[in-house]
Amino acid sequence: MHVDTYKVVHWMNVRKMTAAQVAKASGIEADAFAASLSGDGEWPDDVAAAVARTLVIEPEKLAASGRRDLTVLTRTARQLHDTRRPIQRDGIHFYNYYTMAAPPGAVAPVILDILCPEGRVPALNNGHMEPAITVNLGPGDINGRWGEELSPATWQVMRANGDGDAWIVGDSYVEPSFCPHSYSLASGIPARIVSYTGHSNLAALVEDVNDWAERPAQALLDHLGDGPSPRALAVLLLSRRGHTMDSAAAVLGTSGEKLAAALDDSAGDTADDVLRELGSALGFDHRLLLPPERRHDSVGKTYRDIAECRRDTRPFLGYQVTSLASAPHLPDLTGLYVRVDGDGGEDLCEPAETHYLVTGGEVNLHWTTATGRDASTRLEPDGSAWVAPFAAHRWTGDGALIKLGSGRHLSYLDLYELANTYSAAATLRRARRDGRGWGYDS
Repeated sequence: MHVDTYKVVHWMNVRKMTAAQVAKASGIEADAFAASLSGDGEWPDDVAAAVARTLVIEPEKLAASGRRDLTVLTRTARQLHDTRRPIQRDGIHFYNYYTMAAPPGAVAPVILDILCPEGRVPALNNGHMEPAITVNLGPGDINGRWGEELSPATWQVMRANGDGDAWIVGDSYVEPSFCPHSYSLASGIPARIVSYTGHSNLAALVEDVNDWAERPAQALLDHLGDGPSPRALAVLLLSRRGHTMDSAAAVLGTSGEKLAAALDDSAGDTADDVLRELGSALGFDHRLLLPPERRHDSVGKTYRDIAECRRDTRPFLGYQVTSLASAPHLPDLTGLYVRVDGDGGEDLCEPAETHYLVTGGEVNLHWTTATGRDASTRLEPDGSAWVAPFAAHRWTGDGALIKLGSGRHLSYLDLYELANTYSAAATLRRARRDGRGWGYDS
C-alpha cells in the first residue's frame, strides 16, 4: 500500500500516541517503524493495516492521494477520444461520454455527444449531488429538459454560436444538487456539451450523516425545513452554547424580541451590527446569520446566453475573456471563455484547481514543474488540461479555451476558515507535510 506518512503522523498526533507506542501496539519493531515514517511510503499491506487498527481508522485514511507534487496534467484530443463510453438510455444510443484531464481520484469534466434525436423528448436522469456547470459546444442547438412537466423553466433551447465570434461557443447554465436533466438535438445538426459536476461541499457531511441513526438524521432535516433561516440557525448556535434567545439578548443588553427582529430582518441596516456583536460575545461567526444571495429560476438553474457573454467581453492579463453562467449561491462554480491571440498572455494563478478545454485553433500551455523546470505542450481542439491551485501557467498561440473551476481547494468555505484562523499562514506552513510528532517522542 502506498502510504502518506504525513497522514500517519497526523493520526498519531490525533490519538496522542508516540511512534514507539504505535510500533509496539502494531507489533512492529520500533526502528523499522521509524524508518517507514521517513521512507518512500511503500508499506506492506499487513503493516499498513496493523497501524490503521492501532490508530482506530480505516487503512484508506492513510493512503497517498496520487496527487503529490502535480502541477499540470494534459490530455490530447486523441487521448480524450479514447475515453469514449457509449450510453444506452430510453431504448436508444443516447450519449457518448468522454473524460477530460484530471489527477487520480479527482472529479473531471466530461464531454457528451448529444444523440437523442430532434422531435423526441429526452428521458430525464435522476440528478447528482454535485452542482454542475454545462456549456453547449455546438455546432448545433440542443433542447435542455429539467423536469417532468414541460414549461419555460424545464424545457429550453441551449443555443450554439453560429456567428463570427466562435470562441464564445454557446449558452451555459449552472444547476443545483439533484436537479434532474437531459438533452436532445434541436435540429439535424450534431451537438455536444461539456459538463463539470464540480466538487460538492456537502459531500463530507452526507458521508457522515449516512452513519447517523434514523432519528438524529430526521431531526437534522426537521431543523433545516425548506432551508435554514437566520433564526433557525441562531437557535442551533445558541443552544450549543447554553443560551436561549432571551439569555443571548441579555448579554447584549437588549430583549429577546429585538434580537428575534434582527434575525428576521438580518439584511436590514441595523441588524448587521447586532449580529456581529452577538457572534463576538458568544463565539461564533455572525456571517452565518446573514441571508444568502440567490439567483435562479423555479428549478434552481441559472442561465447565461451568448448575447450576455458578448456584452461582457473584456481584456484580462493579455487574453480576451467573458464569463460563463454563475450564481452567488454556488460561488465555487466558475467558468470563462478565453481567447488566446499571440504571445502576450501573462501568467495565470488560480486559488483552486482549474480545467481547460481547447475549443478552437492551436494553443500552447506553459508552466513550471514541481522540480522548477520550464515545460510546455501544444494542444488542439478537444485537448484538455488540469492545473493545480496556485500553479502559475500561461497560454500562447491562436485559439480558444473554456476554463472551468469548482471548490476543490480553495473553496469559499476554505476561505471562510482561513479568514477565521489565527495566524493562518503560520498555521498552514506548520501543518503542510508536518512530520513532527506531538512533542513526547524522545
